[in-house]
Order: sequence, then C-alpha cells, then structure tokens
Amino acid sequence: MALHQTGMKVGMAVLLFFQLCGWVVSLGGTAHATNECRENTDEWKSPSVKPIGEWYHLQPFPSADESRAYDCGIHFSLDWWIIAFQFFMIIFGYLAVFVEFFHTKYTTMALFAIATTLFTLYTSIYVKLGYQFSGGSHDDNTVAQGFKTAAAGGIIVCVCNYIFMFIFGSEEEGSEGIPAENKA
Repeated sequence: MALHQTGMKVGMAVLLFFQLCGWVVSLGGTAHATNECRENTDEWKSPSVKPIGEWYHLQPFPSADESRAYDCGIHFSLDWWIIAFQFFMIIFGYLAVFVEFFHTKYTTMALFAIATTLFTLYTSIYVKLGYQFSGGSHDDNTVAQGFKTAAAGGIIVCVCNYIFMFIFGSEEEGSEGIPAENKA
C-alpha cells in the first residue's frame, strides 16, 4: 500500500526541491560568513562584536589575535552540522516519498521535526547576527551580507520543512471519509 497518492507525492517533491534551493542559499551564506571570519578581521575587531557573539550565538566570536582559521571553524561548526543534517533530510525525504523505503510516517516526521528545530535555531541566530552587524541598514558590510544570505536560505528551508511535515503527516481519506489505511 502506498503512503501517499501521486498528487501529494508531486507536491512533496516540489517542497523538497524548494528545501534544496533554500539549503544552497544557506550553504553560500554560511560559507561567506565563515570565510569573512577567517580572512577579514576588520569587521570582527569592533568592541561591539564581542557582546554579539556572547549573547546571540552559542559561543563568543574569535578575537582578531587568535588562530583565525581554527577558531572560525570551531565557531561555525554547529552551523555546518545543521546544514549537513538538513541535506541528508532532503535525501531522506525523497526516499520516503518516492521509494517508500521507510514504511512509517513516525520516523520520517520525527527526523524532520529535529531538522526543522535545528534549522529554526540556525535561522534565528543568523537573523540576529545580520541585524547586529549591519545595524539594520543595507550597507556594504560583507559579514552582515553573509549572515543575511544564510538567514534568507534558512527561512526558505524552515517554511518548506513545516509545509512538508503537514503534508507528509496528514492522514489521507478515501471517498467515504474513512482514512485510506483503515479501508478493507
């Protein structure tokens, strides 16, 4: 028995494609922010940056005098793990929708709930950092541009994840109003 009908499968495939698009945007934004952290120390030397790292991210930003490559890699490591986990969830989603490799909705829904929670945290942090580094203006602050790009991709991924979970987890009804899986 199929978990979903063809129309729903197409809808879920489109959502997974949009998740992939948002994931690529997030990947680019995080890569840009990580690269700016490693190479451009001017924007990270400001005294106003230290409280930003301590209050709005999970650990303080590295200072300009420390080993930049290592410290920036450590600083953004959770973000990279969240992005990697979301990529595997997109693959997992395609397998669950088309191959029906996983015969339970509960496993798929639980894993997507974890991925959505992590990406919501990621997006929240990057939205705050984008505003903190740019002061709310649209200037030429390249670090802020990286954070804002990552946040934009994160918003796309989160919205598509939520919609995917609503569609994938919904119970389909037959013509008599009885869930399709309970029909004899």
